[in-house]
Amino acid sequence: MHRKLENVFYEVRAPRLSWDDIGGLSGPKAKMQEMVCLPLTKAKELRAMGVTFPAGVMLWGPLGLGITMLAEAAATEAGATFVYVSGQEMLGKADRMAQAFEMAVREAPSVFFISDIDWLCPRAGASYEWAPGNFRGKTPTFADIAFTETFLALLDGLLEVPEVRLVGSCYRIDVVDQAAIKEKKRFNRKIYVAPPSARDRREILSIYAGKMPLAAAADLDAVARDAQGCTGWDIENLCRKAAIVAVEAGVPTVGPRHFDAALRSITPWLTPDMVEGYDRIFREDCPHHYSF
Repeated sequence: MHRKLENVFYEVRAPRLSWDDIGGLSGPKAKMQEMVCLPLTKAKELRAMGVTFPAGVMLWGPLGLGITMLAEAAATEAGATFVYVSGQEMLGKADRMAQAFEMAVREAPSVFFISDIDWLCPRAGASYEWAPGNFRGKTPTFADIAFTETFLALLDGLLEVPEVRLVGSCYRIDVVDQAAIKEKKRFNRKIYVAPPSARDRREILSIYAGKMPLAAAADLDAVARDAQGCTGWDIENLCRKAAIVAVEAGVPTVGPRHFDAALRSITPWLTPDMVEGYDRIFREDCPHHYSF
């Protein structure tokens, strides 16, 4: 099923992605398996053990790392319907948001993924500055107080529907209203999706570069090391650009010089102060919200 409602986008469908479609992110995958999939696939066994399920799980980290893909792959793993809501497109549309919640319940068992929680529940007085003058990724607009209150009330109603696993996302956990996070009926668990390491970048490269013919001299390990600051989006763009350079050069395979040219032509999303800032925010956050 695919629905498009007057400037508001949400999808209800069978998921199409698996864990193998996502490069890197071994830690977040394991956490999603535990916090989202297990309560759907082993609910009876967990209850027999006296285990209380997370109400909702908040994925947070840099843009372009495949957070939406994680939610969809979790739905695949759990054999559940995938319900996706674009939070930014829901601004000012409380009635449409309510429809999406109703759909998630109707299609249960489901993984109900809502992106852009930082747009929907902004934290008053939050600083979006990574370093002097660096506001990269700052949300351009926010929900008003009335919309936020309506959204939080909708979240509270999901607690009575254990067959719906609530998952949200934001690019910084420290700019989200704590009312959406600390309340036990809402996003009371978190998963940090960190900036990709060289190993993560290598796994992402293997997915995108694996779709094109590579020269024998192509060294993806070296490309991954040189791609500091690149997210999954950047690496996809890097591979596309390398392929274009090879085609323009009239050669049938992509080699080192094409990747080098591509690296020089792209601007990584993550700056060094952003990488440092993400790790600092995670270190300073309350640790018990990251456990089942």
